[in-house]
Amino acid sequence: MAMVFCRGCAKQLHETAPACPQCGAPQFAVTPPAQSIGGESSWMAVTALILGILCLLSLFDDAEWDADTLLGLGLFASIGLVSGIVSICQKKPGNGMAVAGVVMTTFSLLCFIGLSVN
Repeated sequence: MAMVFCRGCAKQLHETAPACPQCGAPQFAVTPPAQSIGGESSWMAVTALILGILCLLSLFDDAEWDADTLLGLGLFASIGLVSGIVSICQKKPGNGMAVAGVVMTTFSLLCFIGLSVN
């Protein structure tokens, strides 16, 4: 039976002791619990990404757009931008998706603003 030194007070104790009998320090590293599937959701990042893709793809449409269409697409881009920024600020899972969504919605929103001024 091997003896080891305590992590807290450096006294000798048995290697299978869960805590030091002298100071009470735990001897085994505590692993954090695995994140469950139902834990934090990345729905905001996914929303930003999907709206960014839809808005970016709508720029390839050759048809003439009226003010209502530009307003609706601008609203979609704004919602995607806000949800992406909130997801990034709250450090939710899926930051890569949120960043991609923010980039695409910002580009699309700037294009929609430019088209509405024209």
